[in-house]
Amino acid sequence: MLQNWFILIPEITWLVFIVAASGINRWRMEKTPKTFFTLLRYFLAVYLLFTAVFYNRSAFAEVWQNTPLATLFKVFAGVLLLAWSYPAAKWFLNKNRPSYKFCCLLALQFLGFDILAAANSLTALTGAIVLICCCNYWLIYRHWDEAKVRSAARMYAIYRAVFAGLAGYGAGVLMHYAGGAGYEQVKNYFLQNNDYGWPVLTGVAGIVAAFIFLLALAPFHIWFVNFIRVGILPVSGYITIVPPLIYFGALINLMRGPLAGMSDFAMPMLEAAAAISLLLGAISAGGEKNIRCFFGYISIYCLGFALLGMMDFSTPSIIASFAYIIVALLSLAGVYTVFSGLKSHSEYLSELEALQGFYHLRPYMAAALMIFMFSLMGLAPTLGFVGYLAILNNLTAAGAIVRLGALAGGILLAAAACLKIVRTIYFMPQGQKYDRADKTVYVCLFINMAIVVISLIFPAWLMRDALTILLGMK
Repeated sequence: MLQNWFILIPEITWLVFIVAASGINRWRMEKTPKTFFTLLRYFLAVYLLFTAVFYNRSAFAEVWQNTPLATLFKVFAGVLLLAWSYPAAKWFLNKNRPSYKFCCLLALQFLGFDILAAANSLTALTGAIVLICCCNYWLIYRHWDEAKVRSAARMYAIYRAVFAGLAGYGAGVLMHYAGGAGYEQVKNYFLQNNDYGWPVLTGVAGIVAAFIFLLALAPFHIWFVNFIRVGILPVSGYITIVPPLIYFGALINLMRGPLAGMSDFAMPMLEAAAAISLLLGAISAGGEKNIRCFFGYISIYCLGFALLGMMDFSTPSIIASFAYIIVALLSLAGVYTVFSGLKSHSEYLSELEALQGFYHLRPYMAAALMIFMFSLMGLAPTLGFVGYLAILNNLTAAGAIVRLGALAGGILLAAAACLKIVRTIYFMPQGQKYDRADKTVYVCLFINMAIVVISLIFPAWLMRDALTILLGMK
């Protein structure tokens, strides 16, 4: 019994953080937005440490089971959260806004991420999805002007109710027919039966649709674009950078586990959503004038690209897509770090025209943004080239000509969109002056660029331990 409590330290950590933050918010007189972010980082460090220690131990294995694969995605997501916490803290300090509720929501949602990534039963899966969706809804209301975000919040509330309901319905149906909620029971049911009625098929479709919604893939992507358009910068950056890794890890666990016997039914749904997202994201980015929405569509494009690259969920395809998504999220994290320093008269800029002539006043930040653009385009020798090459090589070896054609078309469209940003930065006349960026922005950009350079020189460095885990998948 005592051993189980030790194994639960990663999950308990987030609950203790909420209690500690609540105590500080209530009784400590001297507190700033930085106070809660500093506390968050300490607890996040504890979470990452004990997540790695108990990578293969579970207190309730029948509900959620820690595996090396789940640990891999949780640790990478935690590191991305740690990285984003520094620019986010500066935003709250510059705006002089309280960060207590924001940090508590991150902690509560990460508890949901922990359960989702390691879910070993449909009840844990559904419960985690509901918790995550509720936290997203509350995150959008971190904006001080509720009237500005009310429309987007209502839209998300509708989406949340529909897709959480679909996930719950699907879980209920599969639990009824399989005789239990465990992944192994559901997997055995599908492997032992070949004749399914419409309730089972709609149940599987409901769960898959919930993941398409979580990943903000087309045609369920509008909530995400509206979310990042009106949300405060810390929320927009966080929702773009951190959650996708957890969703991908949970989807891999689902498709290689309970739904392995239904791949012929589920994969076409995922493939269609991925292909539409790939093309729609690249095309929409090309016509977008809002910077956040531009990169929102680029994010949709990247997720579609990664998902289309691992459609059979084989070990080689998962390794290739994992390499790509890590590189894409690192690039997007760098982009949002630049956004943290893009201010004029103390206002954070959000329109594309604000980048006109950016190079003339902020050459370092402009150069970093250009490199991130080239990485998202997959140009050599940037790190993005490694990610693109991994997926394209794997599809070439598999002889997936149609997918290769779709990916090639998406690459060209995305490259045209990204070049528009580069042209605006370097070849358009200077539009306005910018406030001096915080040192934190430069430090975070330097670290991000250092990772990129080191990974270019030693490509296996970024994926060394990850490859060991992914190659060991059963």
